[in-house]
Amino acid sequence: MNGVDRPFYYRADSAADRAVIQQIFQNGDYRLSNFSLSEALLRVYLSLTASGRTPLIVDAGANIGASVVYFAGIFPKCRILAIEPEKNNCEVLRRNCAGLNVELLEGGVGSTAGSLYLNDSKNGDWSFRLDTHGEYPVPVFAAASIVADETARGVPPFIFKIDIEGGEDDLFRDNTSWVRRFPLLIIELHDWRFPGTANSRNFLRTISSHNFDFVFRGENAFCFNNDLLSRVVA
Repeated sequence: MNGVDRPFYYRADSAADRAVIQQIFQNGDYRLSNFSLSEALLRVYLSLTASGRTPLIVDAGANIGASVVYFAGIFPKCRILAIEPEKNNCEVLRRNCAGLNVELLEGGVGSTAGSLYLNDSKNGDWSFRLDTHGEYPVPVFAAASIVADETARGVPPFIFKIDIEGGEDDLFRDNTSWVRRFPLLIIELHDWRFPGTANSRNFLRTISSHNFDFVFRGENAFCFNNDLLSRVVA
């Protein structure tokens, strides 16, 4: 995997685990070389690491850690915050990310800090979401606070990946100034799952207020921050 020889654990009885492995490691859903701006993104990474800094990757909706391991293989000098609310997924993620520069935040992410409940949609181990009712309470971490805390530690924003099963409606509702600090946002939108609710409206309003290229590949939108990527020359 990305030149990294390490085991990857999954649950043999989980169709979702097998599917996420196929999507990320076989299909290359997060392969950045597909995009013209990937070279500019790499220059940002090399510039940050050459100056002794550790770039930040936030993986919101980290599941069992496949995307975390993938990004760690591409950008080994990054610090990764993995955010995942479901406790069994977290157990597998811890095994898969052992020894990597990864910190797990066991909970969800939103526009403000608080608490919600894990809701099982019964669509597999990759479709848990947060709601006002559900199986058990989980903490919600405010994205703006996460980014501010890491920045204060000298860890500059680099990539924010978001796959939170419709939670983007709340994540981009308010307190979105952190968005402009990331050279790349990757997001899976879920209007298909919540028809008639304009679930993506807050995200689209936020991203359109900044100078981002917005490119779809597979299930994900890759949002490249032109202001940040243009600052590092070839």
